[in-house]
Amino acid sequence: MTSHTLGVALALLGGILVGNCMSPLGRIKGWRWECTWLVFSFVSLILVPAALSLYLVPDWPMLYWGLSLHDLYPSFAFGFGWGVAQVLFGVAVQRLGMALGFTLVVGLGTVFGMLVPFLAHQHGDLFHGKGLLLLCGCLLMILGVGLSGWAGQMRDSRKNAPAQASYLSGFIIATISGVLSSMLNLSFSFGGAMNEAAVKLGAHPAVAVVAVWPVALAGGFIPNFGYSFYLLVRNRSWGDLRKPLPDALWSGLMGLLWISAVVIYGLATYQLGPLGDSAGWAIYQITMVLTACVAGVISGEWKNSSRSALAIFVLGIIPLLLATVVLAQATK
Repeated sequence: MTSHTLGVALALLGGILVGNCMSPLGRIKGWRWECTWLVFSFVSLILVPAALSLYLVPDWPMLYWGLSLHDLYPSFAFGFGWGVAQVLFGVAVQRLGMALGFTLVVGLGTVFGMLVPFLAHQHGDLFHGKGLLLLCGCLLMILGVGLSGWAGQMRDSRKNAPAQASYLSGFIIATISGVLSSMLNLSFSFGGAMNEAAVKLGAHPAVAVVAVWPVALAGGFIPNFGYSFYLLVRNRSWGDLRKPLPDALWSGLMGLLWISAVVIYGLATYQLGPLGDSAGWAIYQITMVLTACVAGVISGEWKNSSRSALAIFVLGIIPLLLATVVLAQATK
């Protein structure tokens, strides 16, 4: 298996894992959402990244002392922005519905997360060669996600439409969340100084990116912890934590699935070469959308949908599959 094929396979696998990482949520019966999210955030954003760095990066965490604040700040700030996006996503879905909210957030997150690293690292002209393939893949992805969102709206349409003011504010919040959600990829893409420091200390180049995760994901932990803490106080749900089993295990499993997807995506970017953090991110995100579509079909979400909604849903999958092929070709 070539490095390119392995990279594409890893990006696909990461997308499948992240698309299923919330599946244990349905098994949580005793805890309220904020308790689950607190454990999920701690496991995925603090505990596992620190443990992996300690195991894979020699002299961790002392390597950070040899770096300047300028080297550390971008990844932390981008991670914080992504954490804010996580919180805003829930608000956007509540006001717009899952179909449209998910479409806006994932679509914008994929576009910005793919194009910003390409342009910032000057990999070439966006309108020629591999850049053109990247742009075509981006447009196909937007088309596919848009059609999927439209089909979802038709499926979930109700007589009582949301108030115009709520819809407008939800649209604005979803747009902000979508742009900020791309910052998870940017936090890794702009963590080159930490990556290089890890390699100099003896870490294998394929896994050196783990040195970036504790900094970037610590930034993302702050908004997620803050919002969970706020809900714990407002809802007085601290008592739920006194009965940790089995809900703590399911919450922790969610965290393990999510961070496993991120780990695999990080390996994919190395195998895919210079465009790994652009095309690889898009493949990762598209696979997440496709996984969610398949999960929806299996769970019976589309069972009573109209023929027109089903037709648009199937039609939306086609450009997503084509986008994956085009983006994979761009990394060759």
